[in-house]
Amino acid sequence: MWCLRPAWVLPLLVSLNFFAVPSMFASRSAVAILTLATHARLNDAEAFPGLSVYEGERLSTEAAGRLGVHAGRAVLMLGANTEIELIPLETGVHVDMYAGSLHFAAAESDAVEIHAEDATISSATGRPAQGQVAILAPKVLQISAEHGSLKFRYHGEFRALPEGQTYKIYLDSPEESSAGSVDTQAPGKNSKVAYYILGAAATGGTIWGIRKALEPGNEAISPAKP
Repeated sequence: MWCLRPAWVLPLLVSLNFFAVPSMFASRSAVAILTLATHARLNDAEAFPGLSVYEGERLSTEAAGRLGVHAGRAVLMLGANTEIELIPLETGVHVDMYAGSLHFAAAESDAVEIHAEDATISSATGRPAQGQVAILAPKVLQISAEHGSLKFRYHGEFRALPEGQTYKIYLDSPEESSAGSVDTQAPGKNSKVAYYILGAAATGGTIWGIRKALEPGNEAISPAKP
């Protein structure tokens, strides 16, 4: 009988491993949940409200698209022709942004960090913030600090973008243009970045109900991946 044991032990171990693999994915938590979807996609499939979003999955919108995302107590709204990926952080969510425009709101407990064109825009930890980031062209960003100041970093350069201002920012190749008034508080001649103030940002807005979504009791619950 001992000579027969290997014949059934191996199939048993294989079957146990087969059933154990799905259980590992079952414990994987979602990064966010979709709350609004119009002409939008999650990876290659059509997106719709209620879908869970996991790390490494890509969210995108079409020309007339719009997509709402709830990540903990942070809220993201994708405009038309926008493409992003989400990565969970210990105290919020990181967004890799490849194209388009993104409106965001961060609660005191959950910060939002956006990586676009090698620049990083983030809310201050422990403070609520609301703003918008748009990629206008390669190495050209438009950033609005609607509520609370934002932190801007690019290749070792750092500065705060104060509440109530909208900036057009040229990266690497500063432009002498009529984009807006030059920000005299920005770094000097050795800066890699040119900052132009376009005007006042809309403060206290309720774009797509973003403020209501941050009220206590409206946190999204992310179920485990089936």
